[in-house]
Amino acid sequence: MKVIVCVKQTPSTTATFSVADNVVSWEDTGSGKPNVVNPWDEYCVEEGIRLKENHGASAVVALTAGPEGAVDVLRTSLAMGCTEAFHVADDAISGLDANDNAKVLAAAVNKIGDAQVVICGKQAIDGDSGVTPVMLARELGATPLTYVSAIKSVDGGTITVERMLESGQQEVTASLPVVISVVREINEPRYPSFMGIRKANKAAIPTTNLGELGVEVKGSTNVSWGTIYAPAQREGEVEIMSGDLSEQVKSLVDRLYEEKVI
Repeated sequence: MKVIVCVKQTPSTTATFSVADNVVSWEDTGSGKPNVVNPWDEYCVEEGIRLKENHGASAVVALTAGPEGAVDVLRTSLAMGCTEAFHVADDAISGLDANDNAKVLAAAVNKIGDAQVVICGKQAIDGDSGVTPVMLARELGATPLTYVSAIKSVDGGTITVERMLESGQQEVTASLPVVISVVREINEPRYPSFMGIRKANKAAIPTTNLGELGVEVKGSTNVSWGTIYAPAQREGEVEIMSGDLSEQVKSLVDRLYEEKVI
């Protein structure tokens, strides 16, 4: 059984965003890396590795589609424990909508070949649409299993998963191949090991492009942005209540009444 995990490069959650001339840019103020593995995809990488460890998967292939710099997310995936990586490196991929992204990923999955399980994160923190996994399943002709919180078993040509729904939990059994989107409750992603990082940095990662895949895309999203502007900065005040505890409580209650909070 071969498993493919789809990962995406997104801005770091610690990045500071700015808008100038209708263009959004960002810089990282925390880890020193402005782009990272999409946080939701860390769970799908971990689950792919666990399928190898616990269910006998023969290979776990990390797949990403994006510009040349997106190879960093593949090296992180390899350092965590993926056995292989594959990069659709093409600048034209930037800015595509979910439908075209699904077409690109599907073509790459078919090129890798023999994948019985494709795992995606629930959504990406930049677009937040959460529809790409289902569109990918449609392109591949595979069964979509969304909001998966546990993989119970993989038996021959079937897989049994637990889905997390608003009304409770649902256990589903489906025939392979499947495309799974996972929620964070499914596992706790591991940290890359030192040896894993060293091996990942030396690994040769196969690449392809849209031309080689034979995929035609619009090159832009169906959503058009008229004007992009930065949100207004929030300002706040701090008031220290003086006196003993009872006086402080009375002052606080009086102020909350004045502000019509209570």
